[in-house]
Amino acid sequence: MATAERAESLPHEASLALAIVVFHFLVTVLHGSAHHHYEIPLAMWQQVYIAVVIFIAPLVAGGLLLARWLRAGAWLMLVSMAGSALFNVYFHFLLVGPDSVSSVNLDGWGFVFLGTAIFLAATEAWGVTVAVRLLRAVR
Repeated sequence: MATAERAESLPHEASLALAIVVFHFLVTVLHGSAHHHYEIPLAMWQQVYIAVVIFIAPLVAGGLLLARWLRAGAWLMLVSMAGSALFNVYFHFLLVGPDSVSSVNLDGWGFVFLGTAIFLAATEAWGVTVAVRLLRAVR
């Protein structure tokens, strides 16, 4: 890729996708702190899924976007955000269990847990939408 092409700014959708990745990362870290506070048990497969799909894959997608590999970054963002949304909505809002928003006390950390669960679902849905828009833009 020519230097002049690299100097150009990212398309609007790619910049928005990067902002979503950063926000998602911050909310994920805060949500993880609430998990730690409540000592919510997670199976090994859940820990691996969270590490790979929810934590690492969006960051790699952001790196690909910064490197101007827009299609690859958009695809990885789409897959990781969709996988994150399915996991988070199921475990936080549909399944009754220790990871459900209905299982935590609405004290200080309970509000953090509930708020970040909602922000994660919203951010992941937004991430899917922006990734699709970016894929359409870079055809």
